[in-house]
Amino acid sequence: MWTTFKTTVRTLLLTPSAVVWTLIFPIVLATVFNFMFEPMRSTGSVEAVKVAVVADDAWEDSPFSQVVDTLSEADEPLLAVHPVATEQEARELIAEGSVAGAYIVDAAGNEGNAEQSGSDELDAVDAAGPADAAGAASGSGTAAGSSDVSTSTSSAGSTGAPRIILAPAGSGTGSDASYDVNRAILESVATSYLQSEALIEELATHDPVALSDPTTIENALGLSVSVREVSLTHAQPDSMVRFYYALLGMASIFAAQLAGESVWHLQPTSSAAGARRTVSSTSRMRLLIPTIGACWAVSTTFLAIAFGYICLTAHIDFSGREGLCLVGIAAASLLSCGIGALVGALPGRMGSDSRRGILTALTCLLSLFAGLYGEPTMELADTIAQALPAATWLNPVCLIRDLFYTVYYYDTLVPFSLRLSACAGIAAVLLAVSAACMRRSAHEHL
Repeated sequence: MWTTFKTTVRTLLLTPSAVVWTLIFPIVLATVFNFMFEPMRSTGSVEAVKVAVVADDAWEDSPFSQVVDTLSEADEPLLAVHPVATEQEARELIAEGSVAGAYIVDAAGNEGNAEQSGSDELDAVDAAGPADAAGAASGSGTAAGSSDVSTSTSSAGSTGAPRIILAPAGSGTGSDASYDVNRAILESVATSYLQSEALIEELATHDPVALSDPTTIENALGLSVSVREVSLTHAQPDSMVRFYYALLGMASIFAAQLAGESVWHLQPTSSAAGARRTVSSTSRMRLLIPTIGACWAVSTTFLAIAFGYICLTAHIDFSGREGLCLVGIAAASLLSCGIGALVGALPGRMGSDSRRGILTALTCLLSLFAGLYGEPTMELADTIAQALPAATWLNPVCLIRDLFYTVYYYDTLVPFSLRLSACAGIAAVLLAVSAACMRRSAHEHL
């Protein structure tokens, strides 16, 4: 048995097709996935919101301009400032979609306002000019989608409060959702400034002495909250890793070709060597068991190498559960050996190419329902899983994909243990059927 094991291992390592489909193909496909998905997974920094500012003397003298400069000059700027000379130029930029809004500061002694339009037409914004805003000195905040005017004023004799003109939804080339977010950011900046300014004025009126203490001012303006991050999953969720799991499932089933080819060579009709083995005194089980063991060892090693490559290049963090993943790879390899052994032991005069074609077609078809071929197939796989949950247990590629999925996402090991047991159980049944086919096959022509 040991001689059969060593011979089978040596034969598989020297077989180009076995190395290509079980080791090289998963690595190449994982590399392709890296180039496809890495730009999607890269979060990067938040894109700065483009805003125009009327950079006149009133703007330069306003403390609000310092706030805007700070937000635009940070390492990860929140705002991208486009200085203009007049309010009309700012409105033109908004009409072109070049900016999401504009900040304006009225001259000292004038009442500023914060102006927002949620309508779909730019005319609704233009209709609320400075003259209209001056007559709306006591407006309230507006909800998304309304066209009311929100106003604020600074204290008399001081620099005017900032006034904001926001782009209407659907203007420019951006989507409605992005404009909603950008308008909310611009409005929040102006609102926060006005609230802080009102708080300081209220503090100066009722407790002027408190202004001499910087700590008091910092506490009044600061937002101190206690936040504790809680994750409902074992690792940081990443939708792209599902494709790598499906890749591991496909690679595992491709490894079935190792067992299929090796078991087929035990058949007397495969070659002269197979015929001699059949008529020898060695029982078929003493040939089958070490052959399956050699295929399992080689496929497990190849899949472990591919798994390590995926973890290193795709930056998948299993948070110390890599050992469990290797156990899952061993179970997936055993399942693939069971599938390959069954195809290799099928009765009939099918040649090696026919049996290899069956395994290849089966692998590609099962990978389709595991979502390997892109987002539409992944949606199809999710739809099937919701409508028929048993399909994910009967499809070996889905079962192996979910085996790694449970290690990555779930804190408990119960889902992983169930799928591990399923892989081992299905493999045991397939190997038993393969052994029965091998023992009961008769070759009268020998």
